[in-house]
Amino acid sequence: MIGKKKVWVKILIVILLAIGAIWAGFPILWMVLNSFKPNAEIFAWPPTWISENFTLDAYKAIFTNPEQIRFFVNSYVIAALVVVLTLGIGILASYAFSRFDFPGKSVINTIIVSVQAVPPITLLIPYLSLIVTMKLYNTYGALILTYLIFTLNYSRNSI
Repeated sequence: MIGKKKVWVKILIVILLAIGAIWAGFPILWMVLNSFKPNAEIFAWPPTWISENFTLDAYKAIFTNPEQIRFFVNSYVIAALVVVLTLGIGILASYAFSRFDFPGKSVINTIIVSVQAVPPITLLIPYLSLIVTMKLYNTYGALILTYLIFTLNYSRNSI
């Protein structure tokens, strides 16, 4: 009897996970399918799953516009720099915290963990003040520094 109960629990868990995956994946599938439709068909009622007029006009409009391409390149460059800097600093900090004993180690650990309890949105005004004071307003450096500050706490704890 116990073995059959475990099987039913596992089946129920798999069914619930499948429903959750469909629930989470549906908007992505809908977005991809709509990207191949003309605008008139996207807003038509009733909606259709697969387009009758398959088109790549949306992709052509994006990838032939130099301004849009610049936005993509900027995003990838900033993301790559933030990842590299976060990993570099996070690995070094994690190594230092795990291998060495130094004065104030527990205090610094406590501060790092407590900062994670503060919602990031509450830090935006102090960050803006810091960025303006450092004369980094409207620069890539400000964006990289902001993302680095938000990700560095998590990388040190995860590595």
